Amino acid sequence: MDMHGLKLAVHFDRIEGALNLCDLSLSIGGMPEWILGTFGTELEQTHVVDTALWLIPGRYQPEHSQYSEVLILQGRKWALACDGLVKSIQIPMDRVNLNQDKAQRSWLLGTYMDERCAILDIEQLVEEFEATLA
Repeated sequence: MDMHGLKLAVHFDRIEGALNLCDLSLSIGGMPEWILGTFGTELEQTHVVDTALWLIPGRYQPEHSQYSEVLILQGRKWALACDGLVKSIQIPMDRVNLNQDKAQRSWLLGTYMDERCAILDIEQLVEEFEATLA
């Protein structure tokens, strides 16, 4: 997926679906600034994360955001806003440069230079979202 000039990869098993952002009616009341809004039923809310604000807060410029899609993560509680979905590819793990410094970017599983993309650690991201909302 593309997001604020970055290519991001998410493991296929961690995705439940994708929706066009303009097709959603988001509720925005009482949420932290890093959540664009929520959708779904009252019992099964999906929180749409302002992905760039969360991942690259120092470089994020909201006026340049072009979010058009949301990627719904496993469990349907969280979705990542992105500028667009690019393609689905098989990434060989032996070609991934794993993130050795989780203190800097805990959400970064690693990078795949053939596609010039960052691979997201979805389990870590969800854990951080949950901890911040608690």
